[in-house]
Amino acid sequence: MANGVEAPKPTPVETEQMASERAGDRVRAGRWDLTVAVLAYATLGAVILLRLEGLAIEIVAIIAILGLALVWLVGWRRGRQLFRRFYNEELRQLQAFSSARKAEASVPSILTPRETEILAYIARGYMNKQVAHELGLSEHTIKNHLSSIMHKLDVNDRTQAVVLAINNGWITSPEIEPAESTTSDKI
Repeated sequence: MANGVEAPKPTPVETEQMASERAGDRVRAGRWDLTVAVLAYATLGAVILLRLEGLAIEIVAIIAILGLALVWLVGWRRGRQLFRRFYNEELRQLQAFSSARKAEASVPSILTPRETEILAYIARGYMNKQVAHELGLSEHTIKNHLSSIMHKLDVNDRTQAVVLAINNGWITSPEIEPAESTTSDKI
């Protein structure tokens, strides 16, 4: 959930389509593997040798066409094998990602209700002193809570903690209120 709006989850059909597209991209990126390249060079070498031996161009052309057809066939077959392998890998990754997101969404917040409340104030832009005043606590207590929050969430600062909490739905995205205009803004 980002900015209070949850992104639509892909359906199984959409997941399979994404896996197919990603697998196709990977196959196109690695279409010419070593086997196909060696076969292509072997065909070229055979054609050159046959031509140097004085074989008629008509016979060499037929051999070259057959060699290139064989190169195409091996490349096509290898591409299909790669596609199947990549498709299965991509589908597993997408399904695992989808499962992890579902599990993440179903796990309750690891923060205490008080920590969640403090983080919600921080998300609205409150400083430690302001949060302490609002909750009737000392500023030192707020700092301790923030330290605990950052440790539990394994983040380095309060901004990362807020972003993580919003993305996981533990707090809602704060409404941004426009700053009050000054006379210099009206010019």
